[in-house]
Amino acid sequence: MKQIRLYLYITLGAFLALFIVGTFLDLQINTSLFSDRNTFGLIVSVVGTTPGYGMFAVLGGGFLSLFLRKEEYPTWARVLFVIAILGCLGSSTYFAGREFFGPNGFYWVAKSFWGYFISFPVMVGFTYLGYRLMRNVENKYLWVLLLVLIAAFALALTGGVTLFKVIFHRPRYRAIEGTGSMIPYYAWYERCSDYKGYMATFGLASEEFKSFPSGHAGASMGLPLIAIFLPLIDEKYRKYRLPIFVCGLAFSLLVMFSRMLVGAHYMSDVAMGAMLVAICMVIGAEVLRSLKKFNL
Repeated sequence: MKQIRLYLYITLGAFLALFIVGTFLDLQINTSLFSDRNTFGLIVSVVGTTPGYGMFAVLGGGFLSLFLRKEEYPTWARVLFVIAILGCLGSSTYFAGREFFGPNGFYWVAKSFWGYFISFPVMVGFTYLGYRLMRNVENKYLWVLLLVLIAAFALALTGGVTLFKVIFHRPRYRAIEGTGSMIPYYAWYERCSDYKGYMATFGLASEEFKSFPSGHAGASMGLPLIAIFLPLIDEKYRKYRLPIFVCGLAFSLLVMFSRMLVGAHYMSDVAMGAMLVAICMVIGAEVLRSLKKFNL
């Protein structure tokens, strides 16, 4: 447990350092990096949220493992399992699919529906992964814990990220560049109260005023989150925890870089988005440390 806590606090400290640097150098960094509609940046951006939304599909796979067990569950319980499976698979497919051809991906409105066809088999794969991981789990406390962790993860993404976006309405760098700097630069702590006027003047969508913080950065932290708690599911997965955590963290950093590259976010945006999820990880790890039901 001490080892994984160390990883978590180092990660949180690194994101905090990036956030502080971005607070002072956001504009200079984006000015030097910006590459409008950069193909590499867009590809990484559209797949960057997949691990985060895949977490919900993994949970659906867990419910699938319960549904397929030999235990005699009452009919109402089996109906709830089916609803949960379809809900997890459907929501993860929808949220991942809309990234491919939406305003933050390859913005082809005519092809937007095809994003769901791309994301569906991927989320089916995550569902199968959840089934494989959870099919032999008997610890009822683990089920409760996983539900709480994924709920916290969802709250960090939908609650924390969305709340900050609504409060600050920070213009994205690409919007500033696209209007010839007619929209001024706002630091993350400066609320853009004139965003509706800018939308009307320049014909911009509200999406262009949702820079702070980055939901993509937070969603990409799904892989490190899975890695941390793998030994809870089965002790044989302990040896994979560190490699998955490191690879997941590297993937998150790549996603963060891609979001800055295409002008969708600043460094402080991506650092805060990742920090929100990292904080949830730290809280989860501390809660586990205080419990005697699990061996980390």
